[in-house]
Amino acid sequence: MAGLKLKFKENQLSSVEKPEESVGQVPEAKVGLPKPELLIAVQVGQPGPSPETTSKDKKRSNKYFYKVSNHHELFKIGSSFYEDYKCGVKSFAVSSTGYQTSQQTSILGLASFFDHKDDLKIAIVSDNLNEGAFKDIVSISKKAKLEIGEGEEPCDYFQFYGHFDFFDLDNLLEISNDESSASYDEVFDNLVDNYDLIFWDVPELHKIKKDSEKYFPVIMKFESLSIIVAQSLSNSKDVKEVQNFFMGYGINLKGLLFDTKQKLKEEEAEEKLKKPWWRIFG
Repeated sequence: MAGLKLKFKENQLSSVEKPEESVGQVPEAKVGLPKPELLIAVQVGQPGPSPETTSKDKKRSNKYFYKVSNHHELFKIGSSFYEDYKCGVKSFAVSSTGYQTSQQTSILGLASFFDHKDDLKIAIVSDNLNEGAFKDIVSISKKAKLEIGEGEEPCDYFQFYGHFDFFDLDNLLEISNDESSASYDEVFDNLVDNYDLIFWDVPELHKIKKDSEKYFPVIMKFESLSIIVAQSLSNSKDVKEVQNFFMGYGINLKGLLFDTKQKLKEEEAEEKLKKPWWRIFG
């Protein structure tokens, strides 16, 4: 399996290249989910004051959990995000150049790290709860309701047994864009205030650009952005397009998550082409 690697660059995105310094493997996800095969490149910002956060009691169940392997490497990566959290960042967005499953497995790994690290109330927001890596976990989660806007109907969400909560982004946007809403961004303000930590599974860029006004209150809640790219398929133009779009809103780019899965598939396909035609399916 591909290793995790860190690459440090100051506010630059020259190209999508293989990082130099290896720090280990991505944790293997259980519960019948696809294995994340990622490399990570992050930027480290200047340290700031630690926030005064209040832990909120959660009733955790040891019967259900999102299990990861290789805790040593998960600790190295999660610690980078945890340092940001201690400096006051609580709203982490994960985007990509078109790799939704990789976004979800990355978020689940990070959420698991924070869940183990501290007693935090964690939310995950996505418009793909019934697809990809989230599907199996949401299917065994408990449905609940949350008062999220003044005078609004309670919002449905899914509790993963005291570990983290899942919210449907489309549902939140529908409530937020309701003409009867007291405030345009009240829904997302209340959501952020109600949790210690939020991970945003960012929709594809073309979807946001098509109706940027609708997504505006969501984007303004992003405090940190990580972008997943595929080494074999993405180019610097694709990455810069995502980066520049969100930087236009003043969102800090934390770094890149390199997805090596596509590259490995490509190499396997090339090997098959080298075989005689009667052995291609061997």
